[in-house]
Amino acid sequence: MEREMSENSVVVNLNQFDRSRRASSGAQVSAETLTMLNDCRDQLIEGATRTLTHQMEAMEGTLLAMADRAPLLDTRNVYYGAQGILNKQANELLSACKDAYCQGFSKFTLGREKPATLELSELSLVGDQDFELTLAVDKATSRLRFNCAEELVALDARIAHLAARPNLGENDNPLGPRALCEALLDGITQMNVSQEIKIVLMNQFNLVLTTELAGIYQAINRYLVNHAVLPDLKAGTKARAQSQPSSASVQAAGAAQAAAGGDMFNLFEQLAGGGKGAGGSGAGASGGGGFSGAAGGGGFSLLDSLSQLQLGAMRLPDGGSFELPILEAASIQNVLRSLQQSPVMQSASPLDAVLVDAVAMLFDVVFDEAAIPDRLKAQIARLQIPVLKAAMLDRNFFSEQNHPVRRMLDAIATLSIHLPDNEAGNARLDAISNIVSRVLDTFEQDIAVFDSAAAELEAMGATLEETLEETVDVSLQQDIAQIKQAERAELAPVIVHDFINRALKDQPVPEAVREFLRRDWSRLLTTDYIEEGEQGAHFSSSVETMRELVWSVQSKADMDARLMLVRILPGLLKRLREGTTKINFPAKLADRFYATLVILHANAVRPNTQPVPLPEATPAEVVEEVAAIEQFEAENTVADVPATTEAESEPAAPVFEDLFSLRARSLNKGDWVEFHYEDGTIRWARLGWVSGVKNTYLFSDQDGLNSFSIGLHRLADKLRRGEAVLVERKSITESALGKLMNLFRQKLGHA
Repeated sequence: MEREMSENSVVVNLNQFDRSRRASSGAQVSAETLTMLNDCRDQLIEGATRTLTHQMEAMEGTLLAMADRAPLLDTRNVYYGAQGILNKQANELLSACKDAYCQGFSKFTLGREKPATLELSELSLVGDQDFELTLAVDKATSRLRFNCAEELVALDARIAHLAARPNLGENDNPLGPRALCEALLDGITQMNVSQEIKIVLMNQFNLVLTTELAGIYQAINRYLVNHAVLPDLKAGTKARAQSQPSSASVQAAGAAQAAAGGDMFNLFEQLAGGGKGAGGSGAGASGGGGFSGAAGGGGFSLLDSLSQLQLGAMRLPDGGSFELPILEAASIQNVLRSLQQSPVMQSASPLDAVLVDAVAMLFDVVFDEAAIPDRLKAQIARLQIPVLKAAMLDRNFFSEQNHPVRRMLDAIATLSIHLPDNEAGNARLDAISNIVSRVLDTFEQDIAVFDSAAAELEAMGATLEETLEETVDVSLQQDIAQIKQAERAELAPVIVHDFINRALKDQPVPEAVREFLRRDWSRLLTTDYIEEGEQGAHFSSSVETMRELVWSVQSKADMDARLMLVRILPGLLKRLREGTTKINFPAKLADRFYATLVILHANAVRPNTQPVPLPEATPAEVVEEVAAIEQFEAENTVADVPATTEAESEPAAPVFEDLFSLRARSLNKGDWVEFHYEDGTIRWARLGWVSGVKNTYLFSDQDGLNSFSIGLHRLADKLRRGEAVLVERKSITESALGKLMNLFRQKLGHA
């Protein structure tokens, strides 16, 4: 228990100080800020609960399927219990989750959230159940944060700025995944269910939100940008599908990149000037924002030397000459490393030397990128001297992601997916080579040369992508139809059985008709369903014929019903005969059934309650009929549908899906995956279609002409083993410059 301090005491009670400081920080939130925070709160929780509501039926289906596969009774009961909550108390559950989230959010806005550090009086042992629930929240948070990483970088910064709390941790963001997951668990807890059911429901909510939460965060980021909350911080506001920004967005992005560019130049100057910061002498920097390329007073111009090297050899002061190693069409060599060891650099300024080293390191990183094929790296290698010159002329190269030079390099790297090892791929490579050659021949000091080349390469990529999309849509139609048919073949027994049960439910149907529908007509329904599906014309007609048959043999008490039977009977009998002919129904069985049907129809229209008895079959006729049925069943099994999945068996579905299953589920049409095989070969494949029934993924090659299918859990297993890698369409230059900055920081740290 805390002791009270006297008013004159000079000892500070840290607990009271911490609480008062938190309270004062909460008091600083203005009405305008609180309105924006509440609007963001509503967008998040309303969007999340709306998404969960729309997917409620799908979650119930998933839980029932998991219960069917569960080997233990206790596990099945957990899944059934969770499904029952969603089925009967969904509105109450989501309302509880929403209330829990709003209460937690209010604590943040009022500065009353629980501190990150525990006081001694709050320490206690954590029980196994609490630990498992905490672990479930941790996993759910990690999954959501992984899938929304880009959006959350911006959102965390904007909320910290809006709340005037620059040290706000990622788990303390009231709009972050942690706060949302804890609120969901609090809402689930109010349902008074077991811990196992809580975890199952938490996992189902997480799986649904994993694919949808990023879009909600993007909308919140756009809202904050529109209200001038860090509008220049562009991360997190773009759509998931990458597209080339407009010129206006490029200009707006320049301000957002300035800080990173300034950090990079600060590192350059520290390395060149022995630790001087950005406010140092700035030797080597020109007034136009680029490097001068000239040493103080020596008359040497590194920029002029590079222009000579770009064309061939350069003259040295002693009368000799120097030239870089010749880059062949298939060679990958960092010639800037040779430049660093050459006489050219002896008169260069320290800042120029650092710049050459930086660009050389950038190309080292690009050449190490496994996703870019070697023959495309060879084209990038040819651009080393022009890129170095451009970086010296325009320091925006390091700060602007959409700088023309970086756009050109990124556009070349992006074309990796469109270079199959065939004639078409070779033709595309020749086109890229011609564009690179034009830059080498024409670039002097005008960066616009790179701009036009980048635009041409980007247009080439867009055209190839559009053409590939059209090719894939056409070439995969047969495969898609085959997969759908195979899936319908598995579902057909259940679907047909259900339709027949519904037709016979609570109906006084004679046994002869029941037997005919379950044993014989079901074959026609199965065949029609496999061929066309539930919406197919033949399947619908066969179902309607079955319903009319059931109605036709029931007693008709009034004249209108009898007249109706007379009107429909010719068409009904015609469709029945066509159906039995289609399934090769034996003639003797058909004759006996139709003879029975005549009596049943006569009884249905008789005004009295004394029906005409059905003829009884003799023992010989029974034996003959049984033999005919057995022969019919042996000769008329439903045709096997060709298998479409891989030869490897599909792994069992995990009880709780891990990160790799979520990654597989998050794939969309048009995404690329790199498959690695035991013989060392690599195969690029583009996702063309995903089955909604069995989660079968249909991939095509780089030209869209060959395809293969794979199941969800097999794909997740390959991702888990490293046999499949998701291809991210990221900026190669942005990634390389990020690694470059880390390398320079390490150099300074060890200096």
